[in-house]
Amino acid sequence: MKKIIVMGASGFAAEAIWVLEEMNKIVTASERWEILGYADDDTSKKNKFYYEHKILGLPEDIAKDYADQELWYFCAIGNNNDRSNVVKRLDGLGWKAATLIHPSVIMARNVQIGEGTYIGAASVICPNANIEKHVLINVRVAIGHDVIMQSFSQACPGSQINGFCDVGNAALIGSNASIMPGKNIGDGATVGGNSQVLRSVRAGSTVIGVPARKI
Repeated sequence: MKKIIVMGASGFAAEAIWVLEEMNKIVTASERWEILGYADDDTSKKNKFYYEHKILGLPEDIAKDYADQELWYFCAIGNNNDRSNVVKRLDGLGWKAATLIHPSVIMARNVQIGEGTYIGAASVICPNANIEKHVLINVRVAIGHDVIMQSFSQACPGSQINGFCDVGNAALIGSNASIMPGKNIGDGATVGGNSQVLRSVRAGSTVIGVPARKI
């Protein structure tokens, strides 16, 4: 079994644990994940339990405790920029990034999935999609054909990203938002929940509404 630490003892971390448990149900014993618990920077949480797993403390302290063993991690931090910074820190400890995909996900052939990515329950990934590293695709998300989700981007629950769209590094697509085909969402841009994007969105900007407009 591969030993894994979930970074960040929060609601999203519980979802990650859930996916790990569901993944363990469909693989052989040797391929299962051994969930050691959580790492968290809030030292007041140490030795407490959340979603039936123990909060072990700072990543650096955990690395010392398991210095002679290979560790994997999943970074369950929702903020895209914060997740990027923490991933660099965990990589620096020599830990390996795990990719979590709920067994209910429907995925076509010729889909590329980068390390550290999360794909939640009931999502659909269409042909030729390229999902890069440490991307978060939450529950009930539809990723169209030939879509690129660049590293550290995020699609919130129920969002729909249609064919040939390019979602930039650390961009955020809000819950139930819809991106029309062939649109570019720039690096660090935010699309508000329930918005419909008819035009490409510039890097670093925020758009909301139907149709989506910059604010």
